[in-house]
Amino acid sequence: MAARSGEFELIARHFAPIAQGDPAALSLKDDAAVFSPPAGHEVVVTTDALVADVHFRSIDEPELIAKKVLRVNLSDLAAMGARAGGVVLSAGYNRDLSDDWIERFAKGFGEDCAAYGVSLLGGDTVATPGPTFFSLTAFGYVPTGCALRRDRAKPGDVLAVTGTLGDAALGLAVLKGDFPDLAPELADFLKDRYWLPQPRMLESEGFGATGKRLAAMDISDGLAGDCRKICAASNVGLVINRDAIPLSDAARTVLDQDDALWERILAGGDDYELLIAGAPDDVAGLGDAVTVIGAVTDEVGVVSLIGADGKMAELAEDGFDHFK
Repeated sequence: MAARSGEFELIARHFAPIAQGDPAALSLKDDAAVFSPPAGHEVVVTTDALVADVHFRSIDEPELIAKKVLRVNLSDLAAMGARAGGVVLSAGYNRDLSDDWIERFAKGFGEDCAAYGVSLLGGDTVATPGPTFFSLTAFGYVPTGCALRRDRAKPGDVLAVTGTLGDAALGLAVLKGDFPDLAPELADFLKDRYWLPQPRMLESEGFGATGKRLAAMDISDGLAGDCRKICAASNVGLVINRDAIPLSDAARTVLDQDDALWERILAGGDDYELLIAGAPDDVAGLGDAVTVIGAVTDEVGVVSLIGADGKMAELAEDGFDHFK
């Protein structure tokens, strides 16, 4: 295998062009970026690390991996009602990866930076004998005092979500060979939902602009586990109506074949939809962007599920955990 380019050559060739749109990046020629938030705004900062064959499949196309690295962080900004600003990317590439793989990764990353209006402000690149990994820090801006928070839910609120749930978990199952009889177009839809999260940037900015009291977070580790995070932050309980959970046609088709797969809908990770709690009229004012799936209660820490038979049971604490 031909020798791979050194760190500085890789940055200059593949990543510096992505940074040219924002003077804060200083063309990646300095030790750090220099930027200021817009007047009247606060800075929102988030970071996520993604490791090959833990958070993404190393056999997947590098363009898709790059887009997932960016989008899972943008989803965290969306959870706070923030507009995306810039990102800093640190990458540890396995020594056996080729320049071509890195070039394709950079291509996908640059495409998504352009699509979401995000600036690459800097980062670091290293070679490693271990698995490839990425750590991305994203900066966003939100009007002062208007960030969405997890700790604002109150008993009597309704609980709502954006989009449809469970598609990514089912998409990963398809990639592993499950559901071989599923129609190709439905299988492709589920795989795309795993490969390409859809951070709800526009929706979240709209939620924040209402000025209403809303609790919010993104669903990254599964509905069952992430609901408990709202409970812990707000000191409340939740009750979820299973039949109200929005499903795609593909997910519903899979569930029609095996109702036991509801466990993957409830506990599977990588949805990257938004979980919202607020007063009924305020959530109704969000319109078709959300679907109401339940309510906030005063049973602190208890997450209950109303099943198809109308019976209520406590939802197990088995949200998706990257350490398992």
